[in-house]
Amino acid sequence: MHRSCLERLAGAVQALVAALLIGICAAATAHWPDQPPHQMARLGEFKFERGGSIPDLRISYVTHGKLNAAKDNAVLFLHGFGGNHHNLDAFIGPGRAFDTDKYFVICPDALGATQTGYAHSSSPTSTGLKMKFPKYNQRDMVEAQHRLVTKVFGIPRLLAVTGISSGGAYAVQYAVSHPQAMAGIIPISGGTFFGAYGRFEGQLTRSILDTCAGWQHGNYRRNPAACATNALSVLIPRFYTPEWWDKYVDTPEAYQRWRVAFGAYYLDVQDARDLYYLNDSFDRGWLGDTPGFNGDVAAAQASIKARALFVHPVQDAFFPQPNIANEVAAIAGARAASIDSLAGHTIWYNADPQATAAMTTAIRAFLAELHAPGSRVAAER
Repeated sequence: MHRSCLERLAGAVQALVAALLIGICAAATAHWPDQPPHQMARLGEFKFERGGSIPDLRISYVTHGKLNAAKDNAVLFLHGFGGNHHNLDAFIGPGRAFDTDKYFVICPDALGATQTGYAHSSSPTSTGLKMKFPKYNQRDMVEAQHRLVTKVFGIPRLLAVTGISSGGAYAVQYAVSHPQAMAGIIPISGGTFFGAYGRFEGQLTRSILDTCAGWQHGNYRRNPAACATNALSVLIPRFYTPEWWDKYVDTPEAYQRWRVAFGAYYLDVQDARDLYYLNDSFDRGWLGDTPGFNGDVAAAQASIKARALFVHPVQDAFFPQPNIANEVAAIAGARAASIDSLAGHTIWYNADPQATAAMTTAIRAFLAELHAPGSRVAAER
C-alpha cells in the first residue's frame, strides 16, 4: 500500500509539494507492512480534573525503536490538533531526527482522539458516551499520556517529550505538571501561547459545528463528517504561508491533488463530536491555571526543570515568533531553533526538505546532549 501510494504521487507535483504529499499519503495508509503494530493500552479508571470519570481509559499507540535496559532512551511524542500518532513519521527512523537506532519513540493518540477509521484512545464517540463524556482539558490529556508511560512501559523518567503544534503546548504542560519526568522537552511549531489567529479560529470552528446540519447538539448517530471538514477548513489557509500556496498550489490541478491527499490524511477523517470536545478543551484549562500557581503563567514556566528546545518556524501564523521568544526567556536554559521556511507552521509534514534537514540537525544535537554520558541531565537521571 505504501509503495503504490508513492507511485501514484510520483511526478504529480513540483518537488516541494511532492515531498509534502508523500508524507501525507504515507501517514494516511496506517499501517503498512513495515510499520510498528497499532496497540491499545487499557489503564483503568480515569478521573478528570474538573469532574467525572470513565471506568477504563484506553490509549492507542505505536512505538518505534527499542527501549534499552536502563530505560533512559525513551521519547514521548504528542500530536497536534486533530492529528494522530503518525504526525511525526517523517522524523522517526534510523538516522533521522528521532533515530530509532538510539531512541525508543512512543507515539500515542491523545485522550479524546478525533480521527476515524481505526480503534483509538477514549473519546466521546469511541466510548459511546457521546455528549455525556466528561469535559477534559490539556492536563487531563497529559495525565493520560503519563499513565501510559509509567504504567505500561515502567519508565520513571523520559529522555524527552516532544510535540507538534498544540502538542507543543502539551509538552510544556507535561514539564510543569511532572517536572522530574523528563530530561528535556522539544515543542515543534508550538508552545503555551496561541496568536490571535488561533484564538479567533477556535471560536469559528465551534460555531460551524454548532450550526451544522446533522449536528443535533452532538447527539447524532451517524457522524456528520462534512461538519468536521468545514470546521477544520477555517484553519487550513494558515497551515502554510501565502507564499507557499502561491508557489506550489498554483493551479486547479495542483490544488485538487493537494486536497485529495490532505483530505485522506486530515480534513475528511474526523469525528465531529470528538472534534468539538477537543476544540473546547482549550477553554477548560491551560498552563496558566495549573494548580499551585494561582494563575501566574510566568511562575509555571519558571518551574520547569527540563531543558527546552523550541523548534520554531519564523513564519508561524498560529504561534508567532515573539510569543516563542518570550517563552524561551521565561524558561531557564531554554533555547530556540528558528526555521526559515515558506512551509510556515506545518514544517513537520516534510513540506520543505531544507526545513526538514535544519530541524533534524537541531533535534539530533539536542537529544545527543540530553543522552550523553556524564552530561548534567544524564547525571540527574
